[in-house]
Amino acid sequence: MKENICERIENDEFFQSFLREGVSSHQPEPSKVFSYTEQINKLSEGLDALATELQSQVREQHGALLQQASHAGKLNGTLETVHGHMMSLVAAANRLKSHVNAPYVVLENKTKVLGRLHETTHILRQAGIFLQLHKKLLATKEFEKQAVIFHEIDSLIQDEVLNSVKFLREEITHVQSNRRKLITLADKELNTALKNLNVDTVQRSLQIFSNLQILRKYIDDLLETFIGDIRQSIKECFTAPETKIPGTRDAEQRAAAKGGGMKAPGKAPALTTSLHFRAKLWTALEWLFTEEIFNYSSQIRFLQKCVRNSGLMDADMEIEGHWWKGLQELLKVSFSKCPPHIGQCLQQGLPKLVAETKSLFTKLQIDNLKATIAAVDVPTEDTIDALIRAASTELGTAIVDQRLCDMVTNVAISCNRDVWNKLESSIKLGTDSKQIVDIPNTAQIQNTTIANLISYHADAVGRMVENLGQTYATSGSAKRLLENLQVGQNLVLAILQQIFDSIASAVHDIMISMHREPALNVSTSSSVSLYMKELQEFLTRVWGAHIGPFADKETVGKCGRELACRCIELFIRNVAILRPLSQIGRNKIRIDCQHLEVVLVGIIGDLGALGKSFRAIRAFNTILTLTPKELSEHSMDPDNPIPSYILLLMMFSFAGADLTSPNVTAGWSNEKLMQWLDGHTSNRERLELISGALHKYRNTVRQKNITQYDPVYPLIASGLEKALQSL
Repeated sequence: MKENICERIENDEFFQSFLREGVSSHQPEPSKVFSYTEQINKLSEGLDALATELQSQVREQHGALLQQASHAGKLNGTLETVHGHMMSLVAAANRLKSHVNAPYVVLENKTKVLGRLHETTHILRQAGIFLQLHKKLLATKEFEKQAVIFHEIDSLIQDEVLNSVKFLREEITHVQSNRRKLITLADKELNTALKNLNVDTVQRSLQIFSNLQILRKYIDDLLETFIGDIRQSIKECFTAPETKIPGTRDAEQRAAAKGGGMKAPGKAPALTTSLHFRAKLWTALEWLFTEEIFNYSSQIRFLQKCVRNSGLMDADMEIEGHWWKGLQELLKVSFSKCPPHIGQCLQQGLPKLVAETKSLFTKLQIDNLKATIAAVDVPTEDTIDALIRAASTELGTAIVDQRLCDMVTNVAISCNRDVWNKLESSIKLGTDSKQIVDIPNTAQIQNTTIANLISYHADAVGRMVENLGQTYATSGSAKRLLENLQVGQNLVLAILQQIFDSIASAVHDIMISMHREPALNVSTSSSVSLYMKELQEFLTRVWGAHIGPFADKETVGKCGRELACRCIELFIRNVAILRPLSQIGRNKIRIDCQHLEVVLVGIIGDLGALGKSFRAIRAFNTILTLTPKELSEHSMDPDNPIPSYILLLMMFSFAGADLTSPNVTAGWSNEKLMQWLDGHTSNRERLELISGALHKYRNTVRQKNITQYDPVYPLIASGLEKALQSL
């Protein structure tokens, strides 16, 4: 039945129009086939049929429906129970949410407060640091220290929040204003110091910019400023060379001109080929190269040197290299894009332009050498190294042109003289520089340092000449440069001579003391005499403390040999007039003579370098034990290592009391005789002194009616006659 009712309704065309989802365009609508009354009736019939079918189905399935209804009640109860549990769970969740959410809200609010407190604390901390730095800035007078403080403050005032603090605005404005003033002042001082080659001021200004952490940027800006000035000068040379020499304005005027806009180029002269115009153009170009470019290049070179010496920038920061690169590009662009009439003049005068360029570099070479020592009061090893580096560079460049090489060599010689003059002004003269009784004092240490600097300079020049190659080393320029080093060696010799004069004076006093040696004529000991021990101790001490620190071993050796000769001379003279002198004493003197050689070897090494003095001490050792007769028979030739007057004086030690020594006859002390011998170097004068002593002895014999002369007298007279004949 069910299938029939359903099929019938589905197959009925009337009901199909109500059952389908879409409306087909080819099927007619019910309103067009049936009237509304018919449609309602038709629908009523269908609904009645469906109601009848449903009632029939309910009657048939009544038991099953009742069973399902019982289960639905139980299900409804269960659902109500579940619903109660759900509501309890929701209530518990709401209670849990309230327990969690409330502390979270409190924590969130406190976190926001803490964040604001932290931000406030940070601002207050920054403000406190700023105020401390500002107070420190007001109390600081040194510009270099102020620059450090300014840099620290810069990192603070970059914070926008700190800038927004009202009570700090006045202080921040004050700091910014003073910082600009400091930069302006340092810039002005640096530019002035570069022109005057003032090292201290340049380095102070560089230190300020370094402390402000803007040194590299400032130098880049300075290079650009210099390039801009030269660019303006070139334009002035090209626009109106016949009316003025460009560049008369100072840096401030140029800056003002640039700020007010560039001046339009003037109209080119009508007679561009006239001699008058060309003369003015070349005068302007000569000024450009010899003054404008040279001055700026010299300042850049000086700046490079100051930056290197101060150690404020990286070693690879080649300021001069950047300068020449920018200048080369400027000249290339300016000369290639010059007006046609200027280009014509430049082409026709190309050799002259090349000559101007060469003159510029020659002048820079000379200036580079002089600049290394111009601003130095007392040269140091670093100063000498800088001078040698500059001289080596310039000579290496100029070696291809003999005329230029001679010119640079002359400048190097002049710079060497400047070095020596400055060092000479620091040499200490007087009592303090001569003392040898104690360790070297401040004056002597300073003199030693100066002498070692001169030696260091001489060695450096020698190495430089050698490194420049055979071509320069064999040239006349190199010969003049090396010969000129004698001026410096003379200063070293003057310093050493003071000390050696004091040493020689002390040696003289020690040698004279042999006349007061208590055990000379009685002691049979094989040890040396006290005066010789004193001499050895003295020379060892003074040589180690006063002479050893000198680096010029050649000059020290020369002075040492002179001192050794003086020691031998004084020893021989004092022994020759030593009275009384027994045979024991003569043997003792021989031991002293041998030990004197040992002492002198410790000073100068090879005694053979002493020449005649070495032969004299050796020969003197052999004649110490000779008899008066043997001494009189000894050679009196002037070329003999032992002078004839020494042989004659030695004979007096064998004579009696009436035959006095020449100095006693003249009423002189031993010291006075030594001085007289130093002042009278002629052998004839010395022999005449002995002759006078013999003459007085003869008068004494006649006055005392002595019947017989001293046995030694005829031997001395015979020797004297032989010596006088050999002259």
